[in-house]
Amino acid sequence: MLSTRVNKAYRLQITSVVRQTSTTPDVKSIQTPNPAKISSDMIGPPDPVSNLRKIIFKKPDNETSLEERYRKLRMEVQEWNHNFWAQHNSRFFKERDLYLKNNLPEGKANLTADEMSVFYKAFLDKNWKTHLTYNKEWYKKNLTLLGLAIQVRITKLFRTKNSK
Repeated sequence: MLSTRVNKAYRLQITSVVRQTSTTPDVKSIQTPNPAKISSDMIGPPDPVSNLRKIIFKKPDNETSLEERYRKLRMEVQEWNHNFWAQHNSRFFKERDLYLKNNLPEGKANLTADEMSVFYKAFLDKNWKTHLTYNKEWYKKNLTLLGLAIQVRITKLFRTKNSK
């Protein structure tokens, strides 16, 4: 029991040192690159709430209207996905904190995995319809993106053949 508390305190000290000495710039201080000036798509750091990495899509020179439509739709789908997971994760953490507040015995730091599984199951059961709707929409959006991606590739293939 004592060793567990000592190990936990030691890990907290290490974590705080790592956070203080991190060389990664603050996310707010990073400027978003200009899509017209980057050489390829860029993937950013994970969002602290949604846990998704934002992609900055390169805007190619001589972009066709089909390529633009595909790029913009990818951006829209990314934003939709980010919004869903940001809301979902915020709701999850809020409800988890409330569950811990109401079910954590006095003098105890955390609940066991088995004790938390009651919350996890209840949360998933309560949100299954939301997840089902999300998955259906996600598949529709991805099929649309796939269709556009195929069209863009075929167009590029013929454009390359015709220019030779």
